[in-house]
Amino acid sequence: MPHQGADFAKAEFHTRAAQGDTNLNREALNYEGALLECASGSRSAVGKIYAREKDQLRAVAHRIVRDKSRAEDVIHDAFAQILRYAKNFDPARGSARGWIYAIVRNTALKVQENARRELALEEDTLNAICEREQTVPNPASCILDSMALRTMLDQLEPNRRASLLLAIIDGRTHEEIAEYLQVPVGTVKAWIRRELMAMRRRLE
Repeated sequence: MPHQGADFAKAEFHTRAAQGDTNLNREALNYEGALLECASGSRSAVGKIYAREKDQLRAVAHRIVRDKSRAEDVIHDAFAQILRYAKNFDPARGSARGWIYAIVRNTALKVQENARRELALEEDTLNAICEREQTVPNPASCILDSMALRTMLDQLEPNRRASLLLAIIDGRTHEEIAEYLQVPVGTVKAWIRRELMAMRRRLE
């Protein structure tokens, strides 16, 4: 993961400003050492960084995405990147803590940009599939459609199938489905949107 000079410097500035005097009352953490441990695959080192910085990093993410669930997704994705790319950290470019904040900030910006592009799941997309079963004038056609729906659902990966059934049958929200399946909310939204659109195209 390449460094981004301006973002890195900006993150370093905000890191120092956010740090304030709070660290005076806390045991010092060697961030460079922690990143070296991360580079060797140490999850405990990631845990140390998370325990120390989670609240401030979450606040940084929330200021950008302005949504609690998306901010949590940002933190999850960012720490996966920290573990994966720690070997690329270059102390000559700035502090380890600033590098960590830069990753969170850049991840949040990407999530926010993706959210702008994401097509909202419209209610009529869900209703169109349900109504097709309820209002088809030809009973034989209705049976065929039901069989087609069942076949399409059976062909889906289990989590994708579960997300559709939980949304359509149980009326669960995206957040509830994400919590149940233990995946990010954005992933649930993408699954439901893509599979509904694909099913609708096949039925038509």
